[in-house]
Amino acid sequence: SYDEDSYNVKKPWQRIIILLAGPFANFLLAFILYFAIANIGVPKLLPYVGEESKVTPAFSAGLTIEDKMLQINGHNIHYWEEIGEQINGTEEGITLIVERDQRLITLQLQPKIIEDQNIFGEKITRRIIGISPLGKQTTVYYGLIDGLDYAWEETKKASLLIVQSVQKLITGVVGADKLGGVITIVDVTAEASSAGILALFFFTALISVNLGVLNLLPIPALDGGHIMFNIYEMFTGKSASEQTMMYMTIIGWAILISLMMLGLYNDINRLIGG
Repeated sequence: SYDEDSYNVKKPWQRIIILLAGPFANFLLAFILYFAIANIGVPKLLPYVGEESKVTPAFSAGLTIEDKMLQINGHNIHYWEEIGEQINGTEEGITLIVERDQRLITLQLQPKIIEDQNIFGEKITRRIIGISPLGKQTTVYYGLIDGLDYAWEETKKASLLIVQSVQKLITGVVGADKLGGVITIVDVTAEASSAGILALFFFTALISVNLGVLNLLPIPALDGGHIMFNIYEMFTGKSASEQTMMYMTIIGWAILISLMMLGLYNDINRLIGG
């Protein structure tokens, strides 16, 4: 259509804005869901020491069960997740301040370096002191301003995770057998639903970010592909021929359908294999 209000008669930069609207809606939905989570209440583990082995830096330094971690190298600790961040955020020794029987105790220790795997199965090294959480939990309510900040950070974190996942898949770090299709989505959605509203919101937000990122990939059948066509027109002053766009879009669809079929094949394989 070449009506005055149609997509085809818009300038390239206007078409790009139109094409960005879909992925933007995906990111916006994720942001809204994370904001809702922030106000429903986010469960967090408190920094109380649970089990520890007798051959770890923590045991050697004198940490005991039910000690509450208050500071690591001068940084206040509020929740368990912050402990690992602080330990791995420095290459030096660790100074701990813990609360024990209503007394403050300062301890010095040198973390142990171990080989581990990240979420993509890559080998990494990380620093540990050899403790696990006691299991005491609290619910954090963020309110309006802090909730907006939490939603922004979680949306960024989820976006980076999906971008890294696509990168690892393309480079072969993550095997093609890890790709999931519609059956996996339905299965995980059912599990998230049974786990409660928070788990469902977290998963839905991740799926929405996933759609937003994948739609921006420069594959001709997707928004990202059409954005590339318009960027080409902006720099060259001429649009790609309709025949070229048609052939490239068919190739794009072939890639997408192949990925869908691979995901479905993996889903069925997982079902058969239990």
